[in-house]
Amino acid sequence: MCGRFYNHVQAMHDWTSLLEDWPGDGLQSYNVAPTQSVPIITEAGVVSARWGLVPAWSKEFNSKYATHNARIETVSEKASFREAWRRGRRCLVPAGGYYEWRNEHGHKQPYVITQRDEPLVFAGLWEPWGEALSFTILTMPASASLHALHPRMPCMLEAEQARHWLAADCTDAMALAENTEVSQRCQFFKVSRAVNNARSDGATLIEPDEAD
Repeated sequence: MCGRFYNHVQAMHDWTSLLEDWPGDGLQSYNVAPTQSVPIITEAGVVSARWGLVPAWSKEFNSKYATHNARIETVSEKASFREAWRRGRRCLVPAGGYYEWRNEHGHKQPYVITQRDEPLVFAGLWEPWGEALSFTILTMPASASLHALHPRMPCMLEAEQARHWLAADCTDAMALAENTEVSQRCQFFKVSRAVNNARSDGATLIEPDEAD
């Protein structure tokens, strides 16, 4: 899954054409949490959207359910996500990395997962609600290299795949989202438990923490 990430990223290497308008008008944070609004990339460019997809049929711009992640295996069936999937409302969610937690020594130990020298880009879906936008991050079974942290991981795209993701049909989009090559290049390490508090922020949150 992906319940927290950081999005302090720079336009670099093959991502320049996608990230040239970054960061848009949304929040940049080392501790992005669900319900916050951050920049995402749609076919229209960089826009700000609330993390946690709110279906167009919802009576309020919120959700009583956790909609910040959507399983790729069931995204075409779940009521909250199927309309966005069917209509091709796909987005890219650039991130420097994301966090996962593991129970160690009686407490929840956070780890950060990153790709060296390049941002991660998650496959997502967006939905309009009035003049506002919201989005979800698609997840899939974790690759062998990341399964020790959590049984699921975000769907992560290569640069060329990301360009196709926005305009692909449902069949091709499914194949793109199920790629695991990016995860095999990821690294992870312990970070400070300060990240456990969603109000915490700052570059120190992604520094390695070897304390027991």
